[in-house]
Amino acid sequence: MDIYTSYDTTTQQMQISSGSTTKKTSGTVTTANSGSDTADWSSTALSMSESDSSGLVSPVLQLNAQNEILQQHLTTALATKFAAAGIDVSQTITLTRDSDGNVQVVGDNADKDAIEQIFSDSSTLTEAFNTLADNSTLAKSYTSAQTSSLVRANGYSAYLQQLSDTTSSDSSSSDFFLSMLGSDSATYFS
Repeated sequence: MDIYTSYDTTTQQMQISSGSTTKKTSGTVTTANSGSDTADWSSTALSMSESDSSGLVSPVLQLNAQNEILQQHLTTALATKFAAAGIDVSQTITLTRDSDGNVQVVGDNADKDAIEQIFSDSSTLTEAFNTLADNSTLAKSYTSAQTSSLVRANGYSAYLQQLSDTTSSDSSSSDFFLSMLGSDSATYFS
């Protein structure tokens, strides 16, 4: 059974559809075939999975790479479980989670109870879905925080310019800014 999944970080829902083609959405898209032992991961996800945690890679990139790998494994597992249970994926299935972390099918679906039972019976699948959702939320909050933090792209040249400005007699005092996010920081003068 060929299925593809699409997790939308805005709605925090995963869509499962039949076939092996992808559609572009606002979230991460991965494909899987239940008979395949190989994953089609991006080069970023592969390099992230093999990298040491030296702290030199953005936490957002790390989370996105982890999500891509996690979603690939979840898609493969769901394809296998759905094929074994005889679940029809010709209609798009949309999954979400409730406040207790239980995976639920959104809307009407003939196999709604069977799909929810698969997740109830497998804590690993439920945990994978919840981790995917949590990582997506965390990456989104990091991105928002980074967007709102003030970072200057050409910091060194601004530093040198500030040094030359402060040595001239007509310059006034300036402000030094330090912006921090987790273990990362950025500085600039204004």
